[in-house]
Amino acid sequence: MYKTKHAEIRQQQRGIKNETVDLLFQYGKMKFQNDGTRVLFFPRKVKSTVEKKHLKIKNLKNAFAILCADEDRIITIGHRYKH
Repeated sequence: MYKTKHAEIRQQQRGIKNETVDLLFQYGKMKFQNDGTRVLFFPRKVKSTVEKKHLKIKNLKNAFAILCADEDRIITIGHRYKH
């Protein structure tokens, strides 16, 4: 999977490890958005299992990646926060 320069910068700024991105692709769920992109995130049922297996990685369950719809390219990476 190719990361854009923007995604690499955001990943570094937000302290998200490459292991987290790999786990997103392994355990994550993909949803299509209205703007033509796809969002990859950990589903509710998987969050606790993934976090227990990978205790060293912080904020693992809140991670997400936005992917380009027509290509296998990561546009940005971040953490989900709900207020």
